[in-house]
Amino acid sequence: MPQRMRRKNADVQTWARAIVIGLVLWLALHSLGVSPLWLGAFAAIAVAAIALANAELAVLLALITLSVPIAASNPLIAIGFIVLAFSMERFLGSNGGCVFLLIALAVAGAWLGPVWATPALAGLLMGPAEGALAAVLACATVELWGVLTGQPIMGATITGGTTAVLSFAHAPETLLSSAWLTKAFGSINGASVGALYSSLLHAHHGAALILQPAVWALGAVVAGIVGRRATSVGRPWLSLGAAGAGVGVVAAGTVVLRMLLSLPIPTAALAWATVASLVVAAGIAALLSWAFPLDTVASAPPARPSSLATEDADVDELLRLIATAEDKLANDHTSSRVVLITDMKSFSRMTEEDGSVLTAKAIQRHRDLLIPIINEHGGCGKSTGGDGVVAAFESACAAITAAAQAQRALAEHNATHPDEREVHVRMGLAAGEVVLDGGGRPFIGAALNLAARVMNLADGGQVLATGDVAATGASAGAPTHSFGEFELKNIAKPVEIVEIMWDQAREPHDPRIASDEG
Repeated sequence: MPQRMRRKNADVQTWARAIVIGLVLWLALHSLGVSPLWLGAFAAIAVAAIALANAELAVLLALITLSVPIAASNPLIAIGFIVLAFSMERFLGSNGGCVFLLIALAVAGAWLGPVWATPALAGLLMGPAEGALAAVLACATVELWGVLTGQPIMGATITGGTTAVLSFAHAPETLLSSAWLTKAFGSINGASVGALYSSLLHAHHGAALILQPAVWALGAVVAGIVGRRATSVGRPWLSLGAAGAGVGVVAAGTVVLRMLLSLPIPTAALAWATVASLVVAAGIAALLSWAFPLDTVASAPPARPSSLATEDADVDELLRLIATAEDKLANDHTSSRVVLITDMKSFSRMTEEDGSVLTAKAIQRHRDLLIPIINEHGGCGKSTGGDGVVAAFESACAAITAAAQAQRALAEHNATHPDEREVHVRMGLAAGEVVLDGGGRPFIGAALNLAARVMNLADGGQVLATGDVAATGASAGAPTHSFGEFELKNIAKPVEIVEIMWDQAREPHDPRIASDEG
């Protein structure tokens, strides 16, 4: 029976989230000197009301609203702020605006102390992967704010600011007048651009600014892993331990980072940040566990009395379901693609001679080399579950280019790692109909079968393609050599087999001639 997790009291949570988003916006506008005061309150109430229906839209509007007082101080920064807001709008507003609130907590925490509660809660609420990304973004936001406002340090966070290019000390008396707008955008000139560039370029402690987000990400990962464990064993109170673990990792990592970079260790500031972060992170985790605990929801169709009529209806419903699924499969997932499939040469002998561990490492090296090249050329690839990779490409040119570059990368790896067993990979290319999974990767289909038959003819380090793929992808610029037509197992018509000469020094190797390689 399918199950899913959701928090109890979802309606109350929606209202609470909307209120918090509005409160965060009001406090931010107030701290930025927005005048008149009622204008900030009106904007906060409007955004909170929108958050009840659409948290993602509310977050976007909140960011646009925040750009107004920033524009009054430095319109160049406001423009960049709006561009970033629109480009990251989906992530910032995801999960009910969770990322937006975490960033707000980080900025406020940098001033007040509980700054490390952010990475701990990011991992706990969003999981290890997304939580780490949110933690990196929050840390980078704090650092950027410090650089722009000229602050070298904010509480326990190194920000590296030297010269302030963003100040709200002389905010406009009212934002309802257009006078500030004319004055602000009239100040854009070469000097203002140079000042902004200099502020970003001359930030102190560049290494710390790069490594600090990594420390936050590690804290989020640890909190996320412990939090998932708490959920899996049905003990939500363990989320307090997850929050504490996340804060502890960031605190310890910050001390180690300062020691490695020979930076002073402000004991009092670090201690206050640790204690305050533990209290805030554990408090929010406890509130969520108590007020909005996770609940397992099972979805099952209602039971119906059995009869001949209901059984006939069930059959009709099943037939309609099959027909619908067939139509969806044909329309949404079946397409014409060029398929690349690979296989490691002498894999069985490698396993016997090197053992499972070294063989597994060789397989991973093979994947690590090939998958990025496939992605770079617009392909969608995955492991075949063994010692190979399979991928789908939109064009023959892209597939041939990727295969040739992959063979060159493997050859370079073999040449630069003489102490490791050489990895030789055979590759096959074919075009036709194929069923793609949700990520656009080939699952089943005629093109996949044909590519596998072509690959079986290849030797280690050899790329073979069907004649139509080689002809269509001629613009890739790789030399080719045709071996004529071959009868392939379970393929109705003979297929022309062509070798892609990815290296000028290679000689064509006829598949009909047995190889000397093991």
